[in-house]
Amino acid sequence: MTKASTESSAYASLGASSAKTGILIAVGEEFNARYFAQPSEDILRDPLYSSFLHADGAGTKSIVAYLLYRETGDVTHFRSLATDSLVMNLDDLACVGALDCLLLSNTIGRNRTLIPDTAVQQIITGYREIVDLLQQNGLDITLSGGETADVGDLVRTLLVDSTLAARVPRSKLVDTHRTTPGDLIIGFSSTGQSKLEQINNSGIGSNGLTLARNLLLSRYHVDCYPEVSDPAIDQTLAYQGRYKVTSTCDELPCTIGEALLSPTRTYAPLIKSLLETHFDGIHSFIHCTGGGQTKIKRFGRSVSYEKEDLFPTPPLFSLIQRSANLDWGQMYAVFNMGHRLEACVEPTIADEVIERSRSFGIDAKVIGSVRASANENTVRISSPHGTFSY
Repeated sequence: MTKASTESSAYASLGASSAKTGILIAVGEEFNARYFAQPSEDILRDPLYSSFLHADGAGTKSIVAYLLYRETGDVTHFRSLATDSLVMNLDDLACVGALDCLLLSNTIGRNRTLIPDTAVQQIITGYREIVDLLQQNGLDITLSGGETADVGDLVRTLLVDSTLAARVPRSKLVDTHRTTPGDLIIGFSSTGQSKLEQINNSGIGSNGLTLARNLLLSRYHVDCYPEVSDPAIDQTLAYQGRYKVTSTCDELPCTIGEALLSPTRTYAPLIKSLLETHFDGIHSFIHCTGGGQTKIKRFGRSVSYEKEDLFPTPPLFSLIQRSANLDWGQMYAVFNMGHRLEACVEPTIADEVIERSRSFGIDAKVIGSVRASANENTVRISSPHGTFSY
């Protein structure tokens, strides 16, 4: 068994953090957090309610859209960034049960000399489309507008961020401290094609793109478009791969760029459905974004998360790993590796939860269990690639 760190050295060398330990300390966030997203006092001062104001975005995935646009001239590559930005917020809030009275605002910061007005138009259209789709699937969400800023002195290419507000009865909050030894961990696949998606999903989501880009994409992109790389990092590590964004490979049904740009899947309608019928038996939902398969370590109290039967590694993640022979322990600490949502549930409802997920077109299965831990929370992953303890 390998003792692994939740902080990926490969990720850190590119100026990003998988564990975000320093940020968590800076903002005073708990390492054994009770709620997946932080509730605030209710905006209407009702003691029976909590309010949320949550911010996230598409991150450096926007660089992939930019590169595809520059290589193909197709401005529609920017459109799915709206889905990425919204879902990274929405599914965080869904994990705490905050799925009512959702109000969305967006912020687009661009370098106007490189990002045309038509790209902004595509993103705004993307927001309208994803909001309409979510409304049609039972979510109470309203798009309130946003801000577009031309900040070329600050932003090298493009930032697409969102802020989402919600209000929920405190009795309906999902409290991860209810996670109990004996619970089963269910993983919800990040790949395939759910009923809300028009094409198969590569599973990448919107985290780990800094590492994925620099391991897969070639130096050609920096030579042609120097704005896509931070000049402060070691340039021998930047864009060290063998592929262009327009390249194909046997493992993928699309181009490398299209696989990296695959829209972040939302689990929110599924989570809403499960909480309506199985609230008492669901002890936590974890959105496996920053920190990948190790993120769950931050939630619950005195528990060990034993993951012993993960989904097979999706082709895109295998390609990333092989491109630089990256340590598998770091892969699990950065990427979702096949499921971007997991739930700790009472064993009696596990089959019903899996069946409900599959009715949404999302594969699911028991991937592990919860055991008692004498001290701090731990995560152990047993896979064909080794056993890793965090």
